[in-house]
Amino acid sequence: MSALANRRVLVVEDEFLISAMLCDMLIAASAEVVGPAANVSAALKLIEDNPVDGAILDMNLNGQWIDPVAEALARRAIPFVFTTGYGTNVRSQKFGARTIEKPYTLECVEAELALAIEDSARARSD
Repeated sequence: MSALANRRVLVVEDEFLISAMLCDMLIAASAEVVGPAANVSAALKLIEDNPVDGAILDMNLNGQWIDPVAEALARRAIPFVFTTGYGTNVRSQKFGARTIEKPYTLECVEAELALAIEDSARARSD
């Protein structure tokens, strides 16, 4: 059974084909997809309106950094990972978030998000 089974995962990605592929990957891992959102305001609305167990965030949405969404998730103690073509950088360090380099596989997405969720649960229990 997948580590993401029955988890509600927010997807924030501005490229339609990548978003569709990512949603398909999550569904294959038995996760429930929240979204997807293609911009910051849509992502913030989804966070307000839906319970979320974790999130996958494209770091740059059509030239806008994802920081407001990462900050909203961090305030709610919702774990997330960044996806990017930029590699680990100041943003991933700022938020202490795992980073998945594009292009990625289902195994990579599943493993990194599951680790982020475990890290978050461990931090809450300390």
